[in-house]
Order: sequence, then structure tokens, then C-alpha cells
Amino acid sequence: MIRKVLIAIFAISLAVLFAGNVESAKKKKSFDDLCLDILETIQSFYPVRSTEMGIHAYDHRLADYSSSSVKKMTKKLKSHEKQLYRYKSAKLSDHQRINYQLVKSNVDIALLDLEGIKWHKRSPQLYIDEAINGIYFLMLSKHAPLSEKVVPLVSRMRAVPGLLATARKNIKEPPRVYIEAALESLASGMQFYQEVAAQLMNELPDRADEILKASTKAREATNDFLTYLSELPAGPETGFAIGKDNFDYKLSNEYFLTFDADSLLEIGEAMLAEAQKAYHDYEAYIETNHQNGPDSVFVPAAFAKSDVLDYYNWETRQVKIFLEENGFITVPEKIAPVTVIETPPFLRTMISGIAYQPAGPYDSVQLGYFYVRPIPDDLDRQQLEARYRYVHRRGFKGSIVHEAYPGHHLQLQIAGMNEDPVLKWQFNIMMIEGWALYCEEMMYHAGLFGEEDHGQWLGVLGGIRFRAARIIADVKLHTGQFTYDECVSWMIDALDVTSDSGKEYIRKEVRRYTISPAYQMSYLMGKREIMALRRVAEQRDGDRFSLKAFHDALLAEGSIPPTLMWDVMGLSRN
Repeated sequence: MIRKVLIAIFAISLAVLFAGNVESAKKKKSFDDLCLDILETIQSFYPVRSTEMGIHAYDHRLADYSSSSVKKMTKKLKSHEKQLYRYKSAKLSDHQRINYQLVKSNVDIALLDLEGIKWHKRSPQLYIDEAINGIYFLMLSKHAPLSEKVVPLVSRMRAVPGLLATARKNIKEPPRVYIEAALESLASGMQFYQEVAAQLMNELPDRADEILKASTKAREATNDFLTYLSELPAGPETGFAIGKDNFDYKLSNEYFLTFDADSLLEIGEAMLAEAQKAYHDYEAYIETNHQNGPDSVFVPAAFAKSDVLDYYNWETRQVKIFLEENGFITVPEKIAPVTVIETPPFLRTMISGIAYQPAGPYDSVQLGYFYVRPIPDDLDRQQLEARYRYVHRRGFKGSIVHEAYPGHHLQLQIAGMNEDPVLKWQFNIMMIEGWALYCEEMMYHAGLFGEEDHGQWLGVLGGIRFRAARIIADVKLHTGQFTYDECVSWMIDALDVTSDSGKEYIRKEVRRYTISPAYQMSYLMGKREIMALRRVAEQRDGDRFSLKAFHDALLAEGSIPPTLMWDVMGLSRN
């Protein structure tokens, strides 16, 4: 009798346990499915961003910023917001808890962009980037031959007039700096469309008529939009500012920082004061102790543009080899190549220096592009000697560290290898730019530049100083404390810029800051967070601490905010 009762109790217990496991499995499945639904909603609304990431389901479309489309999207996002709320206190795994924070952040920021800041009613550049990048990212991707890509390419060209017509309905009285930037971009954009059409017609002559017709209409619409903007009255000088509340919301919900714009400004000012002192002290040290003049270098007569580009690519391979041989981080065997090329013409109004264009993490064929300033086709003797001395002293190393190895290319390649669809989709700038800036100092101390390179270390200090100034510019621009002109003047003074080319660079930089709030602060604040994580990990692990293991663990989670890595790594802030 007792035995039968025990058996019955055991059977009931098993049933309860099984039911609990089934219920747990259902919850896990439904949460993971919700994450995928949310990502699909965002990817569908932002088709060009999806193309850049290597998702090609929406390659035939451009974003629709019409009033009805935006309302429909915000309704979907708010529905997802309510669905996510159900899991706020649910028993999720540690991994799912991170995914919950990330997906919620994606929803929060999408709603902020559409309902809070309303970029589609403020920024002409939003539409210009959509029209140009929609073609550019498709041309760049190697996921399919051109004969297959031509259908979505033509489809997007045909969508340009409608996109720019929506822009004309939505945008009223943008700030002067937005108009000026847009006019430059539109002029180069028309040239870009002409070049793309010529290439497509040359390679696909049987489709020439439809390509010409679609590209011509796109260029005509672009020209009409240029005329419209040039006649449009400018709005307030600080009309680009998103306001303190929106800026604070981005800090909290996009970067998971625990302080507001006022506190960030104080941090930035303190970091700039410290960086200014370090930079000027070391500058004075070099001036006193290491001013021997430039070394004499034999410059060959036959040294041309192609040699400079060949050097750039060679140096990239050398830095990768150094990284592999010294074991600071694991370099995956299947890492994609990165090719150094001149910045495409249509990007030159927005990219004044160097930049990196990653391969889409979802793309089947991986290839990264490292953009450098255009080199004159014919170098005069003075230019030739300057370029050759740059190659002789291997001056490109520092740029490679930030943009390629172990910076953007390596970090984004590792992020793209993540199998989790939530982690794979993330592109948090605080991790991406924070890691690249961290690498500049880390690789100097690792000996990449030899035992001591005074010019290079001054460059590292100058980079820190520049990024500290950016924090202040970022906050003051978007909280309405700086006009565009005031910010340009302040940065020129703060960074001791005297040359005309340097001042023009600052003007273009600040113009970019006005359309990317909280982006500029991410460099130095991201590095600060990574260094804090490393310091606490070293304290916890003592002699067992491995720099390689720390770096591998940091990058393994993809491009997520480094502020979330405390929980992932099991670390506690001191």
C-alpha cells in the first residue's frame, strides 16, 4: 500500500516537473520568438540599414517616412513594448536577460527617433543618406552577381522621387548647417548616380534603357530637392539640438549610462583638462629633448599614387601579423580581408578623414573597406617626398590600429560571427568606437611602434584630447548651449588648430556632430568603460589575469554597450 502511494506521488511529481519544464520551454521559445519579431519589424522599416547589415529581404525598397507609415511603425513598436513588458520580471536566463535589455533598447531608440526627436521632420540628410546608401550598400555587397542585384538597384532608383517628395512634405525650416550639408551631399549624390548608372549600363547593356530611365529620374528628383532646399528658409541656429531630455534618454536607454548630460559635461571637461595637460607637457618634453630635425631620406624618382596605396595594404597585413604573434587577442582564422581604398567621391562631403566600412555581418561574402583620403593622380616633387617619408617611417600604423587591427575590422568581424540573432544585429557605437580608441593606447604599450616613439605617443595623447573635446561639443550642441559657429570656434581654440586645412576639417567634423547626438561622446566614454572593466578584472583575477582572455571575452558578445559587460563578465564596480 505504501509502495503504491509512493509510486503515485513519484508519478505526480514527475508530471509536475515535466509540466514545469514544458512551461519553461514555452516561455523561452516565446521570448526568443518575440525578439525575432521585433528585429524583423525594425529591419523591415529600415531597409537600407538591413542591406548594410547583409539582410537582403528588403533590398528593393527605401524607407517610407510618410505620416501614415511612421504612425503604423510607432504603433507596432508600442505593441512590442507592451509585449516586452511581460518579461520584465520573468525568469529569463542570464543570456536572455541581456537580450531583453538590448531588444528593449532597440525599440526605445526607434521610438525616440520617430516620436521624440522626429528626425524625418528635421534632417534632410536622413533622406539623402537613404537615397545614396540604398544604392551604395547594394553595389558594395558581394552576396550576388551584378546581374541579380540590378533588379533591386533599379527598384531603389525608381523609389528616390517618392522618397524626396516625402522629404519636401516633412521638412520645414531646418537649421542653416543642415541645409549647407545637404546641398553638398546632393551635388555629389547626383554624380554618384551618374557613375553607378554608367557602370551598370556598361556591364549590363541589355538593361541599359531601364537603368538610364530610372537613374535619370532619380537624378532629376535629387536636383529638384537641391533647388527646394536652396530656397527653403533656415530655422533657428540651434534647431539641430535634440534637447536635454532626449539626450539624457539616449545616454540611459541606448548606452546604459547612469548619469545625465550635465554630469557627462562635467566628466568631459575634467577629461579635457587632464588631456590638455598631458598633451602639452609631452609636447614640451619632445621640444626640449628630441628635436633633431627630420632624418635625411632618399626619395626615388618613380614613386606614385599606386605605391602609396600598396603600402597602406601591406602595412595592414603587417599589423595583423604583429597581433597574431604577440597574443593580445585571438584573431579568427576565417577573418575576412580588409582592403584600403580611396574614399568614394559621394562620401567625401561627410568623411573628411579616414573611415572604415564593415562587411554586413549577415552577408555570405565578407570584405571590409578602409577609406583613406584621396591621393592626387600626379604627385609633384614636394608631395612625392612627403608621401615617401610617410611610408619610410611607416606612418600608417596608427590608423590601422583604430580602423582595422585590432580596432573596427577585427572587432566587427568577431561580432558578426556571433550566432545569436539579437547580438549579431547590435551596432552600439560606444563599444565599436570605445574599443578602437582603447586599442590606440593598448597597442602603443604593446610595442607595435618600438620601445619609444615620441611622435606616435604624442599622437595618442592628441587623440584622447580630441575625443575629450568632442564630449563637450556633443553635449553643448544638443542641449542648445552651442550654435554651430560657436562650437567650431571653440574646438579650433581648444585644439590649437592654426592651418586652413585643419580649420576646414573641424568645420566638417562639427557639422557631422549636429546630426549624430551622443555619438561623439561614445569614443572616450567607451574607452573609459573598457578600461574600468579591465582594471576590476585584473584586481579580481590577480596573477591569473590574462589580457588575451579579457579581450576575447569582451568582443565575444558582439557590439553591445560595454556597460552591459559587467554582468556578462561577472564583475562588480568598485
